[in-house]
Order: sequence, then structure tokens, then C-alpha cells
Amino acid sequence: MIDEPFRRWLARYAAAPVPLLHRLGVTPNALSWSGLLLAFTATALVAGGALVPGVLVWLLSRLADGYDGMLARYAKRSSLFGGYLDLTFDMLAYAAMACAFAYAMPGDRMLWLLVLAGYVVAITTTLALSSLAERADRQLGGNRSIQFTPGLAEAGETTIVYAAVAVMPSYSRGILLVWVVLLIATMWQRTLLAHRILRP
Repeated sequence: MIDEPFRRWLARYAAAPVPLLHRLGVTPNALSWSGLLLAFTATALVAGGALVPGVLVWLLSRLADGYDGMLARYAKRSSLFGGYLDLTFDMLAYAAMACAFAYAMPGDRMLWLLVLAGYVVAITTTLALSSLAERADRQLGGNRSIQFTPGLAEAGETTIVYAAVAVMPSYSRGILLVWVVLLIATMWQRTLLAHRILRP
């Protein structure tokens, strides 16, 4: 829900590092790998019980994830393989963080399992809709390699959930229950959209 507005804001007001990265010879794929390594560092911190430091490192990893696409477009090095890496690394990062929280908060493990299941359904619905919409010659919007449809539960909301759980661990169960509901609602939202634009 907030992903595209944030990407537009980042491109408009915080693009200053992009030319510098280009001059330094940083490639978009290298930035994607850096974001993944930062995400795994955040995962290790969270699994070790350092929830707030872990989420702070996580935020850095998400910035790297935002800048790789901007760098690719600036350097005219956008590629389908880069889009593949971006999505694959995103799912690795988000799933790894959920596993880390589950390890650090054993009382909430069942809820984190539901969150992981929600991620599987959320990414399945968006990829299925993207692929079939392309076959049907329907545009879903955005300038990413893969067409994404807005939803209640996206990357930005995921980061908000991780931050909320880290800062308010005593409220984790309530936060996670709401998050699971939003993941289910996003699946239903995309299913209704698919029914509207893909049915004969």
C-alpha cells in the first residue's frame, strides 16, 4: 500500500547518492547483494535477541533494496536478471527475518508460521496475477521488472510490522494477528482483481 508512494518519494527527494554510487563503479546487482547481506546480518541480530539493532540494520538493507533499481535506471543497466535477483532476494530477506523473530520469540512461533504462510500466498497471488495479466496484455502499473499490484500488505508494511514487534515485543501477538489478517485480505484483494481483469 505504501511501497509505490515511498519509491516515488525516494526517487524525487533522496536520489542524491545514486550518481555517486555510479561514479564509484557500484553496479545495481552488487547493491542487491549488499542489501541481502545486510538483511542476513539483521537476521542474525534478531535471532540473537537484539531486536532493535537488528531492525535498524534491516532498514539499511531496505534502503539498498530501494536504491538498486534507481541505480539500474540511472546507469541504464536495467535487466530482467536484475529484476529476478531483486524479487528473490526480497523474499529471502523477509522470510529469514520472520524465522529470526520466531527463534527469538518462541511463544509466538505459531503466529510467525502463519506469517510465513501468508508470505507464500501473497507472493504467489502477485506473481500469478502479474504473469497472467501480461499474457492477457493488461498493464498493472509501476516501472519494475515485474508488475505488482498494490495491496494492504506489502514490503513497507512488513518493515513497519518488524519495527513494531522489535520496539513493543509485549504487544507482539496482537501485532502479528493483525498482520496475518492483512496478509489474508491482500490475497483476497488480488483474487478479486484477477477475477475482474482475467475472466473471459
